[in-house]
Amino acid sequence: MAARTRLMFALSAPSTFALVAGCALSEADGTDLDGGATESDAAQSDVRAEIAIGQADARSDIATSQVDVKSADASADAPRTDAAVPPNDARDALIDVRRIDASADAPGQCSIATRACQVAAECCSPLTCAMTSLGRVCCGNEGATCTTANGEDCCGDLLCLSGFCGRRLDPGNCVSPCTFAPALVVERQRLASIGGSFLGICGDANHTYGYHVPAARLPATDYSMEGTLNRPVCQWHAAAIDIGMDWPVSRQWLRWLIQKIREDDIKNIAEVIGSYDGQNVRYWSDESGWATDGRAYTGEGHDTWTHVAIYRSTAGEDHRILYGWSANSGPP
Repeated sequence: MAARTRLMFALSAPSTFALVAGCALSEADGTDLDGGATESDAAQSDVRAEIAIGQADARSDIATSQVDVKSADASADAPRTDAAVPPNDARDALIDVRRIDASADAPGQCSIATRACQVAAECCSPLTCAMTSLGRVCCGNEGATCTTANGEDCCGDLLCLSGFCGRRLDPGNCVSPCTFAPALVVERQRLASIGGSFLGICGDANHTYGYHVPAARLPATDYSMEGTLNRPVCQWHAAAIDIGMDWPVSRQWLRWLIQKIREDDIKNIAEVIGSYDGQNVRYWSDESGWATDGRAYTGEGHDTWTHVAIYRSTAGEDHRILYGWSANSGPP
């Protein structure tokens, strides 16, 4: 029994298995002499059986350990699918970013504003390729939409004014008794190119209120002086123009104008009075709304001309009221 106990202890340490097993056999031969040859032979037989079992167990443990090590090595060498492959939403995001980048650089795709360019054909319509403060880039000419505060998406020396490329107008002289607002001087020039009749900016003696009268001659309670948008750039500016409707497509122009104001493509128009058909005179303003048909006008005239007033604080901005129009057609 002592030999078996020592043998089992030895089996717990495989590295010394052969040495301890040998000692166990020798001790089994010499310690149980009183039992005779039969008991000694039986003991030796038991010991050999235990050794055989122990060797088999040890070999099994070693083989298992080797498999575990190889498995660990293989796992280390193999790609880690859990870390290498992102979740579905992350993969989608990566794919989307790559698609956007590829689309932006793909042949045949036009370039947006502020992108570098060599020729106008590279730029998305209606942009062209010209110099700005960024260098030679895709940019907008006069009347093109813009978004940058300093006009980097407008060509040359154009500025981004109220969402459109244009020039800040020369304020001119601010003198009594009345001065044309610079914005309306531009419209008078456009009207002359069209061939329409210019019926005035500064009101005559019959005008005692409203935008045809300079702020210096009006009480603070006048409707054309209300609100921060009507803080005058110049106290002597008149801020309304009367446009004769004697050119072939003038009635189409009026419909276009109201639609552009409704869509907020033309901004800072205080009021419009005119007629689509030369008979039914309508009135539009921020206060009354910019519905296509406006509301009935209760004053006189405006069947053969259209009155357009701008907010007094925007007298130095180009509103593009007649921009792009000719006698027979409108903007493309």
